[in-house]
Amino acid sequence: MRRNLAAGTAVILGAMIVLIGAVEAQNANRRVLFPTDAQFAASAEAQRLVREAQVFVGDDLEREYANMCTHTGPQRMALARQQAGLPPLENFVVEPTRIFDNMWFVGPAYQGAFVITTSDGLILLDTLNNTEEARDILVPSMEKAGLDPAQIKYIVLSHGHPGQTDHTGGANYLQRTYGARVAMGKPDWDATLPAQSPERPLAERDIDIVDGSTLTLGDTTLSFAISPGHSVGTLAMFIPVTWHGEAATVMLHGGAVQTPDRAAFNALERIVNDVAKPEGIRGLLNTHPGIYQDTLADMETIRANPEGPNPLLYGEEQAQRYWSMIVECARARVVALDQIGGASR
Repeated sequence: MRRNLAAGTAVILGAMIVLIGAVEAQNANRRVLFPTDAQFAASAEAQRLVREAQVFVGDDLEREYANMCTHTGPQRMALARQQAGLPPLENFVVEPTRIFDNMWFVGPAYQGAFVITTSDGLILLDTLNNTEEARDILVPSMEKAGLDPAQIKYIVLSHGHPGQTDHTGGANYLQRTYGARVAMGKPDWDATLPAQSPERPLAERDIDIVDGSTLTLGDTTLSFAISPGHSVGTLAMFIPVTWHGEAATVMLHGGAVQTPDRAAFNALERIVNDVAKPEGIRGLLNTHPGIYQDTLADMETIRANPEGPNPLLYGEEQAQRYWSMIVECARARVVALDQIGGASR
């Protein structure tokens, strides 16, 4: 259930709506991330790949196919609604949700964070947009869940953009306040630090993540790959979780599996074929709810029936089909971009 917001939090959430508009303006100035709908439809090869990807749908991946196999691929909920001509949804602070035995979602509906619990403290994944959101939304949400922010030992930032802080903006405050060490993909540190503003400084650079990096805290080890596209150093994080004591691994992909060029596509294909499929990874997450699935509804399901099955986990065979679908539909977008000269790098 949505919790009532204090006046200060309501002001922050109002400011976040302004931020969303600013982010969309910045997105318009970035390089092409995907073909237009018309370009995608005009590519016979792209359309063949999309049709052939239907073999992976079965009777249990229709929603995922509709989301993955479009000219854009997965998008943030706010942007997808805007492009569809729909009114924006209300932003609100989501009830802290224990999505796995050892992992929580905290934060607003448009942009949240995950907290991983370990035997030796907490790992925080993303930090909201700025000090105010970290202090007035993230920290109280953690405390409501019984999580002590002073136990945050590591912060992992899924990605960063020069001049934009929707994932990274709270890290400086949390680092200074609680002494957490901050990690991000090395390419994104290199890109974002020179562009930071005095009004919104980034965290101190503690840990560079590269392909094959791992991070261990207590009984939990995360592993990482660089998956460029949405940003130059977007992370794919491989996270061990349990649900009712049953072990599984999920992937947090920070960049909506965007592949605007051949190098980005090759990285995604390698991640899927070398890690996700052989290691039986059974879930795909993002700190923007709604990119890969109806995350808000799924969390409502979990809160309503915490002893039931977890809608964020796919069955083993189902997950294998999902990964194959992701690759083939990303391939289709790159093919369409190739044909208009936009994916040659």
